[in-house]
Amino acid sequence: MESIGKIVPQIISTPSWPKRLKAAKILSRWSEIVGENLAKFTKPRGFSRGALILEVKDSSWMHQLKFEEGHILKRLNQEAGEPLFSSLRLVLSRGGGSSSPSSFFLPEPDSKLLKKVARDIAPIQDPELREAFARLRLTLLLKAQRAVQLRRYKRPLGFRK
Repeated sequence: MESIGKIVPQIISTPSWPKRLKAAKILSRWSEIVGENLAKFTKPRGFSRGALILEVKDSSWMHQLKFEEGHILKRLNQEAGEPLFSSLRLVLSRGGGSSSPSSFFLPEPDSKLLKKVARDIAPIQDPELREAFARLRLTLLLKAQRAVQLRRYKRPLGFRK
C-alpha cells in the first residue's frame, strides 16, 4: 500500500482537482444550502463532470427533484461563484421503503474511528486538503463498517453472497 504522502501530489496535480475540492466544500453544507426539509430526504453522493450525484429517499422525492432541478443547480452555482454544477443525477436509496428518513445515511462515527482518521491525515499540512481527506477517509471507513454489518445481518437469514 502506498503512503498518503505519495498519493496526495498525484491527486492534486489532476486538472479536475480544484473543481472537485470546491464542490466538496459546497456539498458539505448541503442542508444549509437546500434547507433541512429537503436535506432529510437527500444526500449528495458525488460530483463528476459537473453532475451532482444525489441519493434520494424515495421515488416521490425523485419526481419532485426533477421539477426543482433548475432551482437547486442555480443555488449551488451561486454558492460556487461559477457554473460548477450542470446537472443532477438522481439515484434511489437502496433502503427506499424504509420508514426513517435518515436510515440510508452512514452511522455517526465513534471516538475511536475519529482518532484513527486524525492520525491518518496528520501529515497533510494544507488545512483544506486535510479536511477533504478527513471526510473521504471517514466515509470509506464507515462504508467498510456498514458492509461488514450487512454481511453479518444477511448470513443468519440465509441470503447468499
